[in-house]
Amino acid sequence: MKLLISIKSVEEALIVKDSKFDILDIKNPAEGSLGANFPGVIKEIIERSPNRVISAAGGDLPGLPGLSSQITFGLANLKPNFIKLGFYNFNDFETAVKIINEAKNAIRLSGTSAKLIAAAYGDYKEINSFNPFLLNELAFKTEIDGIMIDTINKDGRSLFDFLKPAELKDFCQQAKKAEVFSALAGSLSFDDLGLLKEIKPDIVGFRGAVCENNDRSSKINSGLINQLYQKLQN
Repeated sequence: MKLLISIKSVEEALIVKDSKFDILDIKNPAEGSLGANFPGVIKEIIERSPNRVISAAGGDLPGLPGLSSQITFGLANLKPNFIKLGFYNFNDFETAVKIINEAKNAIRLSGTSAKLIAAAYGDYKEINSFNPFLLNELAFKTEIDGIMIDTINKDGRSLFDFLKPAELKDFCQQAKKAEVFSALAGSLSFDDLGLLKEIKPDIVGFRGAVCENNDRSSKINSGLINQLYQKLQN
């Protein structure tokens, strides 16, 4: 499993500069689970992190393919390795297909090679949003590169409060059949590592567990990232 660490600022990029992890994810927690950060912040973080694999969040997005494609085009021109789009506040499958198709067109138009990740939320029933298990079907019908399950609510509950390990394991296995990578996030903790190793996603995403006081809105902690990375290797 690859370890993805989410940061929110240039200051945090400098804090984690020498930490051990695989993917540096840029988001804006103040604007949601996959909150989009500002172009200037993303650009500077990428410039200051020349040896990192970079992911950039595009927001918790409604079912608007035009908006999603514009966001994707803007992010692609900043040249991250991955772009994440969250499916929020809609549940129509054909809309999801169009969002991905137009987002891939936007990446091609940009002349860059960013990989596209579609994310849905484990607490989808609470928010009446896109069923994350439909992401597997989406992977078979589009040119998506990866699929992800996160949570929209950051109220102390984790991904495992909403979905069963067996469901998540099947999700990851189906992703392999579709030849896309799988990612899991959503207020995950150090205590979840055992379950995650059994489920075997390709990527696991963390923020709150490696922030001061386990608070995702607080400053990131380099020492905790190194501890987490070490535990993942064991």
